[in-house]
Amino acid sequence: MTSIDRLAAQLGITLVLATALSFALPAFVDRPDYARAVSNYAKNPSPENDKILRLESATYQQDELKTHIAATGLLFIGLNAVWFLGALLSRTSSKGH
Repeated sequence: MTSIDRLAAQLGITLVLATALSFALPAFVDRPDYARAVSNYAKNPSPENDKILRLESATYQQDELKTHIAATGLLFIGLNAVWFLGALLSRTSSKGH
């Protein structure tokens, strides 16, 4: 296996792991407008409050997706950094013995 093949395999594996980890964990997005819309709809389930709740819910879901994508990117970079450092350390320790 060439070094390019190993690199491609490493990037693929870490991308899958980062994606799985970031979407497996819940994203905590604090949106006071969404909480207020839920509260208002619970108190008074009118068509106007329903419309506002749907709009805030869509915005909340978009923010949640953005958070998951950002977490995927950070995990991808972190996993690759650990992988590269582990490979570097194993190479230097094997040369020393």
